Amino acid sequence: MADILTSREVADLFAVEEWRVRRIFESGDLPEPARFAGRRAIPRSMLPDIVDALRLHDWLPKREAAHA
Repeated sequence: MADILTSREVADLFAVEEWRVRRIFESGDLPEPARFAGRRAIPRSMLPDIVDALRLHDWLPKREAAHA
């Protein structure tokens, strides 16, 4: 996996619509990443934060509790 991803690549990775990934940054849930050629250059290290933000908005399923 590349160290830098676009919004489209992140959306494809998590099987969500691209607008949902864009909205996380536009709404201020996460800080805007740098841009390259007009596209967000999202570092791979941001992926866990993106997952958390998508779950916060119910755009990804919540993590299931482990069964004892």
